[in-house]
Parts: sequence; C-alpha cells; structure tokens
Amino acid sequence: MDAVSFIRQFPLRSFSKGEVLIHDNSSVDSLLAIRDGYVKVVSITDSGAERILWIAGRYDLVPAEHLFSSRGTTSYLYTAMTDGSVYDVDTHAFLTEANTSTHMMNQIARSMSSHYDDLLQKIHTVEQSSVQNKLICGLLYLAERFSADDTVDFYSLGLPLTHQDIADFIGVTRETTSVELHKLQAAEAISYGRNFFIVYCQKLKQLTGK
Repeated sequence: MDAVSFIRQFPLRSFSKGEVLIHDNSSVDSLLAIRDGYVKVVSITDSGAERILWIAGRYDLVPAEHLFSSRGTTSYLYTAMTDGSVYDVDTHAFLTEANTSTHMMNQIARSMSSHYDDLLQKIHTVEQSSVQNKLICGLLYLAERFSADDTVDFYSLGLPLTHQDIADFIGVTRETTSVELHKLQAAEAISYGRNFFIVYCQKLKQLTGK
C-alpha cells in the first residue's frame, strides 16, 4: 500500500484560518496529513514575534520532524494559514505499516529528503545580506515549492500571502518588507493587489544575476 492510500483510512477533519492545530510544547502522538489548505510552522522569539519556518501544503505531514524523533513534545506552533482539512493519522500505525512496505518507506524517505531541502532553502533565504535578496529568495522558494510555472499567483494556489506573512518568513519587519515589495513591483518582477499576488520567477532571478 502507498502512503496516501493508507493515510486516507484515518478520520478527516476540517480546520479554519487562524486555528492553532498543534501548540508548542505539546505532546505528539499523531500526524496531521494535509488534504487541502496551508499550515505555517512558527517559532516564537524572545520578544514574542512570530517567525515562519516552513509552510506545509497538500500531502505534507506535520509535524514532519517528529516522524522518527524520540522527542515527546513539539517545539513549534502549527497554525492554519487558510481553511482546509487534514487526516488525523496515528503515528505508531503509520510507521508499523511503513515497516512492512518498501514502497511506502521509499515514499517517506523522499518526502523527508524534500523537507530537509526546504529547510536548507529557508536557511539560505534568511542568510542573504540584503533585505531585497532575502525577499527575492523567499518569494522564489515559495513559488517553486508550490508550482512548476514561471508565473505564479499565490492566490490562485489558495495561498493568500500577506505582507506580514512574507515579513515573518524572511525575518524582517512588515514595514521594510512592504517597501521592498513596492520596489520589486516597480521593477515588474512581481505584481500584487487586494486579491492577487503574482511572482514572475524569471524576472526575479534576473535581479539576482542568476
């Protein structure tokens, strides 16, 4: 059996935008497999500010880092960015089934490898020396993570990113992010408004010399 087929046997429940699905420092005995919608994985700084570490979407498991971990509690906050639904998957049953299926374990390995690459991309983004480069790398990462197209409208993907979301993702203030977004829009590398946020990947790459 493949992972998706196995996961679909578990109870499905809906969630609402802004709902906390998993609290930090809470016990973990199940995985949430996202059927639709988006969930942000957030750390809280000493000052109480949020920093988005990862955005999980369709077919992702959260908390992914606990699948093979012996740690009993979560370190992060998992909050719904949109309305959506998840399968509530028993971790022990999932791993027991995976241990009997080479195909399913290979799927898990590919998923974990992809997740590891996502986190490295996030580190690469926040390590950029300028805010504009942080923003460009962050937008390219999100566009390429959720679409294979060169022109990507986050709203059409069901991910209505706000300036605050982007600021939390790249680790700068919303005000600074808004200024830099305006510059990118003037350069025709992005376009945004009340109901759309479009990224032109090739133009963004040209601004970095890639």
